[in-house]
Amino acid sequence: MPPAPAIELRDVHTRFGAQVVHDGISLAVRRGEVFALAGASGCGKSTLLREIIMLQRPTSGSIRVLGREVVGLSDDESLPLRRSMGVMFERGALFTSLTVAENVGMPLREHTRLKDRVIDELARIKIGLAGLPASAADKFPNELSGGMRKRAALARALALDPSLLFLDEPTAGLDPLSAAGFDALVRDLQHALGLTIVMVTHDLDLLWQVADRIAVLGENRALGIGTMEELSRAEHPLIREYFYGPRGRAAWEQAWKRKSTTP
Repeated sequence: MPPAPAIELRDVHTRFGAQVVHDGISLAVRRGEVFALAGASGCGKSTLLREIIMLQRPTSGSIRVLGREVVGLSDDESLPLRRSMGVMFERGALFTSLTVAENVGMPLREHTRLKDRVIDELARIKIGLAGLPASAADKFPNELSGGMRKRAALARALALDPSLLFLDEPTAGLDPLSAAGFDALVRDLQHALGLTIVMVTHDLDLLWQVADRIAVLGENRALGIGTMEELSRAEHPLIREYFYGPRGRAAWEQAWKRKSTTP
């Protein structure tokens, strides 16, 4: 029997007044995979992510995380699950008055009884895991480039050794070189730490290079779920438009070029 999904959504509906955002979304995220939520702006990707991480409740439906129903959990009941999650928000959400090391160490100060010296050492280890130089630890967020701030936010998301990692538009605003470096970092961390990763992204290169499976959202539902190869053969017009526009074709060609040159 296959293991239970890390995350399972069943018939999730979300409405804000008369506005329908989700109209019966069902999907499952397998343990140890990189799963992406993709689709046009405004299709409800980030809203769905907020519902999974318990920052927002759907109007109806079921969301199970690590085998537990999360819809309706109180803050106290959800705390153990929250500790198993690391979240990197789109704009980083770093505290500008704290150094990078202090930002990364904050979850450890809030949720553990470790001594300050140990927390500082652990924070610097996470900073290194995120691909930042040791010198970044003592800098403030406004002293970092955009790519370095993303990595600092990722280091904080890893602070409590989560089993689930959520990334909201991880490469948004990055130049192509920085974005490619982040792609490789995500895949390396997933392999090294055995993480289950859920990411929201518009980045077609990231989808081709990193995602194991993708759910394409549109028309208030999941239009298709599968690998990039499977979805690129889908007949739904919105999926075809997403994958066969100029950017989609360029990302597809680049992905196959890399595959053909990989030993």
